[in-house]
This record gives sequence, C-alpha cells and structure tokens, in this order.
Amino acid sequence: MPDVKKELRTIIVHYHLFKNGGSSIEKMLKACYGDQWETYDKDDPGARISALEMQTFIESRPELKAVSSHQLVPPNIEGDLCVMPIIFLRHPLVRIRSAYLFEWQKQLSLDAPKGSLTEYIREKFKNRSVNVISNFQVSRLCNQNYDDVRLDRNLNSEQMLHNSKLLIDGLPAFGLVERFSDSLQLLRTATSHQFPELELTEYRENVLQFDDNSIDSRIAQLKEEIGLDLFDEITARNSLDLQLHSYAEGRFNRMLEEIESDEPQADPGFFSSLLR
Repeated sequence: MPDVKKELRTIIVHYHLFKNGGSSIEKMLKACYGDQWETYDKDDPGARISALEMQTFIESRPELKAVSSHQLVPPNIEGDLCVMPIIFLRHPLVRIRSAYLFEWQKQLSLDAPKGSLTEYIREKFKNRSVNVISNFQVSRLCNQNYDDVRLDRNLNSEQMLHNSKLLIDGLPAFGLVERFSDSLQLLRTATSHQFPELELTEYRENVLQFDDNSIDSRIAQLKEEIGLDLFDEITARNSLDLQLHSYAEGRFNRMLEEIESDEPQADPGFFSSLLR
C-alpha cells in the first residue's frame, strides 16, 4: 500500500522571555485564539520546562492553537507537530531598567521603586550566577537537550553563544523589542500560510518605559545614572547577550530586506522545511 503522509498539527509556541515584550504577544494570541491559547508554566517561578515537557503538554491538549511559557527552553518542539516559535530579543542594557521597574515597583504594587536603579543592580550582582540582568537571554536560549533543562557543565561561554546563534538562525522569523512594528511584519510573513487566521496587532501591554529615545540615548542615560564603574560591570556581565543581540540584529535586517524586496515569497512548504 502507498505511504500516506500524515498531516502535521500546527501550533504557535511563544517563548515569553522576561521583559522582552511577551505580554503584548500574549494579548495578541489571546485576542485571536481565545480558549485555544493557553499559558504553561510550573508553580516554581525558578523552574524551567524542557522541549519534551512542552511536547507532552501540547499533545495532551489537542484543542490548543497557541501556547505561551515563561519557562520553556529550546530546542524546537518535535513530534507530529509543525511548530511556529515566537521569540523576541531585546538590547540587554535597555531591558535592565524594565526589569528594575517591574521587580522593585510593579510586582510590589508600589507607587515608586523601593530603591534606586544602582541599588537594584548591586543587589542582583550579589548572585554571581546568571540572573535576569546578566546574560539572561543567552542563558535561556542556549540549551540543546530535548529532555533536560540543565545546561552541560562543560559548556563554556562561547559555546553558549554559538548555540543561541544557531537557534536564531533556524527560526523562520523572530522579533526585536525595540523594532516591534518591523518584527510583526516579519512574523506576518512567516505565519501567513500556516496561520492565516492570526492577526498580529500591535499592543503596548505591561510597558513600564514610555520612552521613545534611541537605544544609544537610553544607554547613555543608564551610564550617567549608575556611574562608569557599575556600567562597565553590567556591560561585562552582558557580553554574551550583547553579542547575540548584535548578531540577531544583522539577521533581522537581512530578513526584513528580503520581504520588502520584489522577490517572490516563499512557498507554503518553506515554513515546515525550516522547522523539521
């Protein structure tokens, strides 16, 4: 008998990285899919979710069209699934202030932060390991173990960065928080065939910095506020994230140029081929 090709189930998986525009993406997904969108996180806020755990969750919920998770780590989900990952990156020095305002003000339901930005950074630095303002994005994106969230102890910094770049290279589209409108344009192109019902409308959800200044001006403001010594330390502690962001920005620009050119768009099979 001839082989019957099984049709893969399509689903959107949103990696909700802390202070990387995730609340806005969640609002879009909920507006589009309603009860067919769900969040999946463990009770322990410090926990992580493996690709295998997410695959199992998705397979147990056949009604879902999209899922978001703060705790999910790569690699891409396998099984009889055609997964569209949504990942947003953010300039690591710019996101520090957002993390500060969230953890030291909004999360505590205060009218003003409980301390200065300098105090917040120094408090975070008491933990010598990775935290939410020290190479956070590379630490969350470098995993390659399908069923294990623990990083290989032999994985050095360069390998972590390399793994994160490979992940970005394998995505049909991704976002940059500081270029949100352009990011939605890329995502619309990548999702138009498999998810024609998805409406990507720009929201400003859970935004704690209403500042339209450039990245350079925000970084200059950060340096002036916390002082040169602490600024140098925060820069050093985000060296991997800075390299990843620079690399991703280059690829982002190339992808944007391609969809804005007169070249024909990719055929429907292109999306699946990138993720299989």
